[in-house]
Amino acid sequence: MRLTKIASLLNAKIENLKEDFEVKSLKSIEKAGKEDLTFIKDPKKLSKTSAGAILTPYYIESLDIPQLIVDKPDISFYKLIEIFYPEEKKTGYISPKAVVGKNTYIDHTAYIDDFVVIKDNVKIGKNTVIYPFSYIGENTEIGDNCILYPSVVIYKDTKIGNNVIIHSGAVIAADGFGYYQDGKERKKIKHVGKVIIEDDVEIGANTTIDRALVDETIIKKGTKIDNLVMVAHNCQIGENSILVSQVGIAGSCKIGNNVILAGQVGVADHITITDNVIITAKSGVGSDITKSGIYGSGLNAIEWKKWKRIMQYIYKLPEIVKNIKSE
Repeated sequence: MRLTKIASLLNAKIENLKEDFEVKSLKSIEKAGKEDLTFIKDPKKLSKTSAGAILTPYYIESLDIPQLIVDKPDISFYKLIEIFYPEEKKTGYISPKAVVGKNTYIDHTAYIDDFVVIKDNVKIGKNTVIYPFSYIGENTEIGDNCILYPSVVIYKDTKIGNNVIIHSGAVIAADGFGYYQDGKERKKIKHVGKVIIEDDVEIGANTTIDRALVDETIIKKGTKIDNLVMVAHNCQIGENSILVSQVGIAGSCKIGNNVILAGQVGVADHITITDNVIITAKSGVGSDITKSGIYGSGLNAIEWKKWKRIMQYIYKLPEIVKNIKSE
């Protein structure tokens, strides 16, 4: 695409344009070459670049290449990625190698790839794409414009809204982790509830979302879930929230809207977290959070020898406190 065409699409002002040229690709500022377009959010941090042109929030005096001035270079760059690298459109196909059950409805625009298994009473909406080796359990509903990448497993009675993306290896609506003690034995609690995933949700690879005991586990609209996240039975995750990799949420938790749980956050069972909360990485949440804000208790890595010395003092704290009180 010609640089001037890109500028027009972004409503950008061009500086230093000596000659229009064809932009071959989009690259990071470190890897970009003379036929590439890159971007920078903070020009003060720019040391050098070999890019052919750059998206920037203001003119950079020291840089003698074409500059496209836009308010938010990063967002403009992300939008260009969708234009430069469009997804292959798949529509209107059911593979003869797929297995389709009884009383199913699959919209004529949906795409069902090889070795997909679709059980009885399933409904699949418009323009939804299901890639190979995925399994869709009985009585499941999948809305319009969804993408299920290879080897996604959806257990029975699940409801998935529109514009949902589920990445490979995710398991939706497996049994909750519940047992009761019967004498000396632990016996399994049968889970007969559902999982409901609302519109515009994305679920990362190898993430698991368990079915409720008798009600619903709910992921509300606009929420984005990273790879390797665990959401237990009966949980409710609010709108437009973010769960980063290796977050673990125990059963019956209620997470509010616009909440961010950073990597490896653990949330104990029956916890409520209000709206607009950020929990920093590796923190544990053991009691309700009722006020919006940033919370955290993770430890930053320090030199190992220093940490061992700190631990020695921690072990001696009871003795130190006792000595102070006796003085």
